[in-house]
Amino acid sequence: TWRFTQESSGINAEYGQLFHVFYCFMKGGIAERQQLLKLGVHNRLMRILLDEGASMRAQYNDTSALHNVISVLLCSVDLTPLRLTSAALPPETPCPINNFQILQRTLDHDTKTLLVSDNYAYLRKLLEEPAVMELEDTVQMIKYITWENAKASKVVLSELLYYVTSVYSSDMKPYLVFLLHILLIQDSWQRKRIQLVLKGGPERDTLLDIIQRSKSHHQKRAYQCLKCLTNLLTACPLAAEIFFEDPDNKFRWEGAVTWLGVQLERRPSYHNNNTSAWGGSNISNEAGNDFYIERSNSAILVHQKAEALLPNDSDEEESQSDEDSKNNLQSSTSTLNTTTSNANSSASNLNSSASNLNSSASVHNTTASTQDTSFSATSVTTSVTSNDSVLEVSMETGVETCRDSLSDVETSRGSSGDCDTSIEAE
Repeated sequence: TWRFTQESSGINAEYGQLFHVFYCFMKGGIAERQQLLKLGVHNRLMRILLDEGASMRAQYNDTSALHNVISVLLCSVDLTPLRLTSAALPPETPCPINNFQILQRTLDHDTKTLLVSDNYAYLRKLLEEPAVMELEDTVQMIKYITWENAKASKVVLSELLYYVTSVYSSDMKPYLVFLLHILLIQDSWQRKRIQLVLKGGPERDTLLDIIQRSKSHHQKRAYQCLKCLTNLLTACPLAAEIFFEDPDNKFRWEGAVTWLGVQLERRPSYHNNNTSAWGGSNISNEAGNDFYIERSNSAILVHQKAEALLPNDSDEEESQSDEDSKNNLQSSTSTLNTTTSNANSSASNLNSSASNLNSSASVHNTTASTQDTSFSATSVTTSVTSNDSVLEVSMETGVETCRDSLSDVETSRGSSGDCDTSIEAE
């Protein structure tokens, strides 16, 4: 082990057996894994894969022991310095999907450089081997690295989508299964990962785009992508919400499900010897490179699950009625708000009018006494002014009457004088 970690030469013939020795030694327990970490065996193995990966695959057909050793040792290292949540903060809790005990709390510079350098070159090199991705420890290791790690997640998903569109249909299954594992990781970046696969981006196809493009010339590729997308939408409500919020996706999904049903109906049980008692053939659509889709039990089940995901007309009507009710409620709310504002305005106007009325009342009370004092003079003046002609006639009549009275008085005075004379004579 010491000679292996110190030498910098290429792979020797004896190293193939040494990989298995490391694997068996690592399975001994925590103390053995800790000893391998101290010797830096995982860094040496990663460096070999990065520098001489092609030549190693040419010499050794089975590299599972090598990848298992790297995966388990990396899962025993604390990778918190590489993690950052969507809020740009370090995660508050340790990774919940790691099944291995953390034995190295400090991330050494060599391990960090080998992982992060050249845009996570080790992960991209690892994804070149489909057989390796079926290893449980390798799947665990990549999930452990991509948890709360946006850059690693983007690299892995981009590589997986590239291989889904480029490899043979018989080699697609490991990539699609691995893609499903990554999309189901629950952390703050899960929505972004799902949007990357379901909505795509510049020069990046979505799974639905691959289905639409492959239906006419590569049916089995389209079927496997449809199966992966069906499993994702069934297992993850968040993915279904993101997918069906786009009306175009609803239309395209209905077309893809209809296409699969038509293809299954066109493929009756031609292979009578391979037909089971359940009405479907035992031939898999994930193992061969044939053009047409076979009517297998798995394909029938996938079609049924995909049909169950289709939005129902009643659900659409209910959602439409809910939307109409929501719009009516919003309209009523706005009308009520307008009425309330008008009422408030009217109330303010009423308060203003009341204050004006109070002012007028005080002025009226002030002038009332004045009006009472001058009431008689005002009445006389008004009557004189309104009856000028009558007054003139009355004055003439009064003058004549006065004259008659004066004459009567004078006559009376004369009579009185005579009486006085007679009295004096007596």
